[in-house]
Amino acid sequence: MRIKIAIGFGFLLLLLLFSSDVFGCTCGMRGTPTEEFREASVVFVGTAIRATDVDGETFGKETFRYTLRTTFQVDEAFKGLRGGEVDIFTNPGAGCGISFEIGTKMVVYAYENDEDRKVLSTSVCSRSSTAEDREDEIALLRSISKGRMVSRIYGTVYELIRGIDLLGADYPNDRQPMEGVKILARSGSSTFKAVSDAEGTFRIIGVPPGTYSIIVDPPKGYKVGGDNWDESTDEEKNFYRDLRVTITNSDNPDALSIETRVDGRIAGRVFLADGRPAGEDVRVVLITRSTAHLDVGDIESVPAYTNSSGRFEFFGIPPGEYFLGFNIDFSPNKRSPFPRWYYPGLPDHSQTVPIILGRSEKLEGLNLTLPQPVREIRVRGKAVDKEGLPVNGATIEIYGLYQREWQEGDPYSQKYVRQPTFEGRVETDLNGEFELVLLEGNKYRLNPFVTEKGTYKDLMRGVKIEVIAEPGMDPLRVVLDRVPEK
Repeated sequence: MRIKIAIGFGFLLLLLLFSSDVFGCTCGMRGTPTEEFREASVVFVGTAIRATDVDGETFGKETFRYTLRTTFQVDEAFKGLRGGEVDIFTNPGAGCGISFEIGTKMVVYAYENDEDRKVLSTSVCSRSSTAEDREDEIALLRSISKGRMVSRIYGTVYELIRGIDLLGADYPNDRQPMEGVKILARSGSSTFKAVSDAEGTFRIIGVPPGTYSIIVDPPKGYKVGGDNWDESTDEEKNFYRDLRVTITNSDNPDALSIETRVDGRIAGRVFLADGRPAGEDVRVVLITRSTAHLDVGDIESVPAYTNSSGRFEFFGIPPGEYFLGFNIDFSPNKRSPFPRWYYPGLPDHSQTVPIILGRSEKLEGLNLTLPQPVREIRVRGKAVDKEGLPVNGATIEIYGLYQREWQEGDPYSQKYVRQPTFEGRVETDLNGEFELVLLEGNKYRLNPFVTEKGTYKDLMRGVKIEVIAEPGMDPLRVVLDRVPEK
């Protein structure tokens, strides 16, 4: 038997591709295997064996434009087929189109759209994708096709292999299957157990209907939850909280993907010069020893902020050598106006000894004293127009240039560049004068402009200027010109 299946429609997306002009695709939440099995007209595992260009062909009563026919050999049919070959039509250039690699085994969920011609469809919004690592889903589909669903709770446990910069452009750096993680599924007085294998996979088969709390118990020294971790050291919070799945006689949850990571910790307190706790929201930074000599913006770092008692804690830190301090990855700024300062209290990393953290080690008592803030430099200036007349009500935006900016072709810039940091704004008075409060030694960019009252429309703009805050600076002069009417 040979059936034509047209890709471009999905269970969660009803997008009619009447012409090649439609390219958008917006997917809702993907259904579980049992949900999509009920909705689909055809469900099978098959291998793509050939592809043919069919640009412009039409099917049935409606005219749909497709550019590619991929023929599948059905390896195992679960619904709507008995075997044989199936033609999959798609437009790979469209927003929801799919293209298949010849020789690839796929799990396909297809949906009927034209009863006359038995044209079926699926999309990137459905569960149709490679069959690799989907043994449990296939086993679930097989049991449903035989008339009796054999329920299961299943998934994979991964160990995140990461540096300390959790938000870097290489996120995630890597992850690998994790063996030996205990998984408990608990409902009332019933508890079912599994342990992840060498591939990180786990499964509990034949689970009775009910709602189950999933408890993940990693090996000692690991924490569950990837980057969105609670900072508490409470052992109970080492588990995923509120992770629940529900099984009924006809519904089974999707695969679970669980991440864990080595849980090295570095903690301490910050004090003022008089010995009192510094209080909350003081930024403390941990950087890698290997990047400590690099420019601001190139340093691998992770921040932590103190609580009301001045305590800070870094968690999820891999083993390595580190420096701890204030603004050791950044320049002094409005929020943290302190000079670069390394634990235990020195201005240069070459003068101190790095902190060595072992695997899953927890270091406590690394206390710091806040240094004196960087001196403020007050700079006066005047805004004038091209004729030299003062401009009243002009806005001067202040941006700190604390990190290396975008450089075309620079691999670092492609990944890590950040925009200048907005530090505030001032307005000129009746005489066009203004005053800035800057931190000594920092570089700033000033952006002058005048907007129409109550709107964002620019009436005047000035050339952006850059300054370095130094004692005894001459008054600044910014020149604005009217924006031509469109």
